[in-house]
Amino acid sequence: MSAVQARSADTASRVDVAVAELDVVLGSELSPIRERYAALAEAVGATLAGPLWATAALPVADTAAMDGFAVSGPGPRWRMLIGTCTAGRRSRIALADGEAVRIATGALTPPGTTAVIRSEHVYGERFGGQATIAVLPGAPRRNDTRVRGESWSDGDELTAAGMRVDASVISVAQSAETPIAMIRGPLRADVLLTGDEIRATGELAPGQVRDALGAVLPHYLGHCDIGVRHLTRLPDDRALLRTWFELDTDADLAVTVGATGHGGADHLRSVLEEIGAHILIDGVRMRPGGSQLVARLPDGRILLALPGNPLAAVAATLVTGRSLVRALTCRTDSASSWGRIADAAAPDDARTRIVPVRQVEGGVWRATGTSGTAHLAALLQAQSLALLPAGTGRGALVELLSLPR
Repeated sequence: MSAVQARSADTASRVDVAVAELDVVLGSELSPIRERYAALAEAVGATLAGPLWATAALPVADTAAMDGFAVSGPGPRWRMLIGTCTAGRRSRIALADGEAVRIATGALTPPGTTAVIRSEHVYGERFGGQATIAVLPGAPRRNDTRVRGESWSDGDELTAAGMRVDASVISVAQSAETPIAMIRGPLRADVLLTGDEIRATGELAPGQVRDALGAVLPHYLGHCDIGVRHLTRLPDDRALLRTWFELDTDADLAVTVGATGHGGADHLRSVLEEIGAHILIDGVRMRPGGSQLVARLPDGRILLALPGNPLAAVAATLVTGRSLVRALTCRTDSASSWGRIADAAAPDDARTRIVPVRQVEGGVWRATGTSGTAHLAALLQAQSLALLPAGTGRGALVELLSLPR
């Protein structure tokens, strides 16, 4: 039987999925969310649902790339006209052969211009009783005109579908007069933190621990382009858990923290069975964070159930959260990078180790120290999470997931 096994014919859930299989499994099980038109400037973190096309050339007309002189004819000397061509204004000046005029960066070149010569490449002198400019001896003969359509033409494809909407996409879209486009996302989530022993505020009672995750989990979800609509805290109560799942919402995701184990106090799986949810993934072969669950709820939302320990929850969020975003928004560009790792994974461990790392002298990445999963101290000095498959040796090239700062 393959590493991705069917749990039963009834649920068809995949048990103990490898990290490398997450994209394939979720991509085959999930349907993308609906497309919508939106202003890209207000949609950071969304995914382009179609190519981004230019509706205007850039530049729209010939302009000066540098402060200098617009000239007409081969020179080497040109008669200076009075005036300056400035950006944002159409000049009434027209050049005849042998004439020149001052021009500012970004200004439209006047009719008759054959070249723009930057200021530092020319000198001025009186010649025949007239003010003239000439090219300095030894100066390069170059044309600093930005020609219409030099960057792109009307109708050009600027980027393909599947690209994350970020600052560069927004800027290019504005330059191309395409500020509105078809997108998917960003995803929206309702978040539930469970646990009788977890206390967010007030004095701790014996056996209680401080909530070290609730205040920061939205930052890690946001780093995956999952926005948090509501965050709720509930005790370990089966009836309350079921009620929370059945609340009306327009969120795309439900994210729960805790109750992902198989112990006697686990109400999650029994509640999911009662409400008719379809468990897609029950466990991922990673450490920490392997005790997680992905399910399709009856109302169409996708559930990401995270383990209760903070470091395990963060690891599961960054690993599986990015795969959910790719599957639900058809994203194709990767959020990860690669680096040489100075540490090694246990050769007999079948799970991918998730290791907080930072880059050190020489460009390699080193673990920030051993730490338990009950807190996020290991992330204090970390820049990324390194994914170390079983048997990874020192110096191996591994995938890195950046951490929000």
